Amino acid sequence: MAAITGAALYVKFGSDISGDYRTFEANETGDSIDVSAGSDTAVTYLTRLTDGTASYSAIMQADGSVVFAALAPHTSDTLEWADEGTAGGNQKHSVAAIVTSRGRSIPYAGAVEITATFQFNGAVTDTVY
Repeated sequence: MAAITGAALYVKFGSDISGDYRTFEANETGDSIDVSAGSDTAVTYLTRLTDGTASYSAIMQADGSVVFAALAPHTSDTLEWADEGTAGGNQKHSVAAIVTSRGRSIPYAGAVEITATFQFNGAVTDTVY
């Protein structure tokens, strides 16, 4: 199986925000409930709810205020991403999400970078284009 790079990544939150991205990371977790009791000799679990978050960073362009505004805390929309771009047959992931934080780093001698953190608000749907 061939490795891929993130060069073709597509990220959408209301509109396409992948143009000047630096990093995108999506993480899903699953809760479990300890149901061990009595004479059990090992811990046993039941699965329960899933949860997830994503983080995004990008270089802010001179007209980047539109993207920064779209990532305001408490903004809700569908977060969609495709690791290998949107060509037919490529995997697509989508989930309702809420922006929980955004930031802006303004270094003296470097590019201005914006960041956002998303809280998933439902289950991730994995399909293809």
